[in-house]
Amino acid sequence: MVRNSWNVPHLSTLNPGTRGASSSHCRLWGSVRLTYTICAFLSNFLQMALRNMLGLVILRMVKSRPEDALLYSAEYQLNNLTATPNCGNIVFEHSSSSSTFDVVETGDLPWTRKQELTFPGTFYYGYVIAMPLAGHLADRFGGKLLFINSLTVQGLAFIILPLIAQHSYVAAVITLVLAGMFAGCGAPPLYQLFVVWAHPMERTSMLSFAYSGMILGSICIYPLANFLSDFGWKVPFYVLGGVALAYGISCKWLIYNSLDEHPRLTDEERVYLQPTGVAQTPQHFRTPWKSLLTSMPVYAFVLTHVFHNYGFLMLSLNVPRFMREAMQFNMKEIGFFSSAPFLGCFFSKLFCVFSCSYVERRMFLKLSYLRRILYTICCSVTIVLIGIIILASCEQKLLVLLMYFLLGVTSDLGFSGGYWPTLLYFAPSFAGLISGLANCLAHVSGFLAPHLIAALVHSGIKSEWNCVLLTLIFFNALAMIVFGVCSSSKLQSWDPRGHNPTTPSNPSNSDRKTSNPYR
Repeated sequence: MVRNSWNVPHLSTLNPGTRGASSSHCRLWGSVRLTYTICAFLSNFLQMALRNMLGLVILRMVKSRPEDALLYSAEYQLNNLTATPNCGNIVFEHSSSSSTFDVVETGDLPWTRKQELTFPGTFYYGYVIAMPLAGHLADRFGGKLLFINSLTVQGLAFIILPLIAQHSYVAAVITLVLAGMFAGCGAPPLYQLFVVWAHPMERTSMLSFAYSGMILGSICIYPLANFLSDFGWKVPFYVLGGVALAYGISCKWLIYNSLDEHPRLTDEERVYLQPTGVAQTPQHFRTPWKSLLTSMPVYAFVLTHVFHNYGFLMLSLNVPRFMREAMQFNMKEIGFFSSAPFLGCFFSKLFCVFSCSYVERRMFLKLSYLRRILYTICCSVTIVLIGIIILASCEQKLLVLLMYFLLGVTSDLGFSGGYWPTLLYFAPSFAGLISGLANCLAHVSGFLAPHLIAALVHSGIKSEWNCVLLTLIFFNALAMIVFGVCSSSKLQSWDPRGHNPTTPSNPSNSDRKTSNPYR
């Protein structure tokens, strides 16, 4: 069984004359390639903002449930817990004159706690379904159509979701699944269009800027959504959905599939992006399915992504709820402090950008061992940090915030600096196929994790959330063992590049970084 695999053309395959021509300077400011890079940045910003907003706004959507107060009271007495003034504005207010608890009023949706916990994760049902099809659709119909529809349909879905949620929980779930499907269709074409609108020598910096929008979107959305929800829980849906819809429509006149379609492309930039003698055509290889399906490094790469991404999605979906229920922050504090892990990820990205290339150029022959060691160290430190959060009480708020910040640093550093680049070394010809499979399976935990939380966290007390944190330790340990024992950065014998003496076994800096389109 044979299938073609699509990959970005390699700079190393250009002949000397062509390479010299392609490296000529062309002004970036005011160029169409800068326009697309900014469009991609804003798209990533909005994509992450829309999905991460759900974890915070859900806290204000659902009507208070008296049975939760009774359950919390029972758990409170069973665990002999005492709430002190140092814990701040607790979720379930305790009356000193009686043994009853009153739940703080929130939204107006009559959902059960299980429905409330699992609703944000239903987004990933659609996301997982769409991802395997997105690359094929982009190849067949072009990236522009999917890029625009990903934003516009999501925007429409979020605008109508508050109205639908007031009438039917099932209809709200279907709407969110639809939004997830179009979100999943947006990531591959966004990356694909960089093949057209980024010069190989600029691809690393442009992609780094464009995908930094995902981290900045995660950092900014929590305080923004919290501020908007002060005017009503529906307002964040209307505002962000409206912005996504308007921006998606505007991209019709900003983004194009090819150089020939763009009406504002200058002759100078056309030559710069597609110099004489170089066609923007992909490389095609026959896919050795038997070798792929029996390769230990492939299984190590996919399984590590599944285990690692469980922690990432758990943070993005449930940090606001953990801070509200277990650490007893008030909503204003939650709006700012929920960004702590993603702020740590941002600093990790900066470190990787300025240091990883330096290390790779000087330690290439030992990269396989270095990546295993780095990932093992990062996972070990992550486990220790989670353990500290488990042992901390609700009074130790600053300690927990610091641990979450460091958790973002170590988790992302192990992922970006240790784990993810290995694919571009052991199977560069099939990086798109393998990474697409890994991303698809890894996001399954996006809708499974909320069901696990619903089963473990009944009342929201810290001891119940500690059980959830123990699952993070378990999956981090699995990822550390699998990657540390089974991974490899050695070019595999079944990869076609291993039989081509003219193609270097180590990818160029631009290839090595740009093949990580999305997490």
